[in-house]
Amino acid sequence: MKKILFATLALVVLSVTVSAQTGIRRGGCRNGDTRITRVERMHLKKDVVRQGVARRMATRDGLVTPMERRKLNALKRDTRRDAFRFRHNGRNRVI
Repeated sequence: MKKILFATLALVVLSVTVSAQTGIRRGGCRNGDTRITRVERMHLKKDVVRQGVARRMATRDGLVTPMERRKLNALKRDTRRDAFRFRHNGRNRVI
């Protein structure tokens, strides 16, 4: 009887901890993130795509020059700044 009680208690604790896990982050936006609007989320995703294109262009010849590295870092910095600005501008989704 004690074994069955202990096993069910362990399963309940395990299921509670698993259900408390948060969603997977994609592109800096969480699923159900109501802090930024749909247009802002699309803007950030477009910036991430632009970063990928710039990274591929920079590494195409096998060497990333200091100027290319500065450009890549500037793109990343601008995207992070936009994400912070979008999260803290006080606007919320209507739905």
